[in-house]
Amino acid sequence: MAQQQPQIDVPAVPATSFGPKVPPQGYLVEEVKGGVYWVTEGGYQCAFVVCDNGVVAIDAPPTLGGLVTRAIRDVTDKPITHVVYSHYHGDHIGTANQFPDDAVRIAQEETHTLLTELGDPARRPPDVTFKDSYRLEVGGQVLDLVYKGNNHAPGNSFIHIPQHQVLMLVDVIYPGWVPFANIAMSKHIPGFMDHHDHTLEFDFETMITGHLNRLGTREDVITQREYMHDIREAAQHALELTEVKRDLSRDLVGQENIYVYFKTMYDAASAEAAQPVIEKWRPRLGGVDTFAVNHTFIMYQSLRLDLNREPYVVFFPPTEDQDQNHGDGCVGHDHDH
Repeated sequence: MAQQQPQIDVPAVPATSFGPKVPPQGYLVEEVKGGVYWVTEGGYQCAFVVCDNGVVAIDAPPTLGGLVTRAIRDVTDKPITHVVYSHYHGDHIGTANQFPDDAVRIAQEETHTLLTELGDPARRPPDVTFKDSYRLEVGGQVLDLVYKGNNHAPGNSFIHIPQHQVLMLVDVIYPGWVPFANIAMSKHIPGFMDHHDHTLEFDFETMITGHLNRLGTREDVITQREYMHDIREAAQHALELTEVKRDLSRDLVGQENIYVYFKTMYDAASAEAAQPVIEKWRPRLGGVDTFAVNHTFIMYQSLRLDLNREPYVVFFPPTEDQDQNHGDGCVGHDHDH
């Protein structure tokens, strides 16, 4: 007799979280404006810009694979002359080797360093690098590449196409949804937070964000910034709850297995602190029920480790027995040495 599978409660998602349907061919390619196109299979996004005599490709996610080139060829037969890497992660540039070898690769210098260390032939280090900014002017199109510091990943850069008010920033903004797990798997949470404000400094109407199946707007950035500030406030509350949850954890699981003790404490503090965030944002963003507690936990650790926020977490406070044994400051010490 077949074993019955457990029922999984799948939370509803707001209608505003969804974009256009992906056609049966497995990818969607649409013009954003003025020769700027985006490509998606529903989970990842990349882009390309058609110039007078060539094409600038931006990223090449393995989930799309060779469909990136096919999407370009749906639009134009002009040669791919330049390739821009948003950042070094394989899930966004892991099939960049589909582009011609003589196409000039461009990326921030941190991306060059990391790709050189990794030595992945599918992600050749860039030929042209920049520290803070780089302007690519080619065939009547202008792309401004701007680095505002570490965020989701070292080297993760803005790609601004000012003529058409299009902005690309990958793995930071998730239109219609909360960020992915662990605050988008970010390497630097303070920088991730700052990049909401950095994004709004650009003149743009439409945003290509690297994930999911719809484009973003300025309002999406403002909305996610509000959500992330709520997560930061919840994480601060989780810090304040830690003393109570520490005692609860000790009573529930003891302290012999300190990992279980820590996890029980962290989970309880994060879950309680995140509950108001979940209630507020459930009608507005997809994925709140799934990741808000996780986001609160990650932000809790960032507040402790990156920002040195109080109250400080004391994992093993003295017990009453220890207080009595050490009350005179002398018990347990050999005064002959």
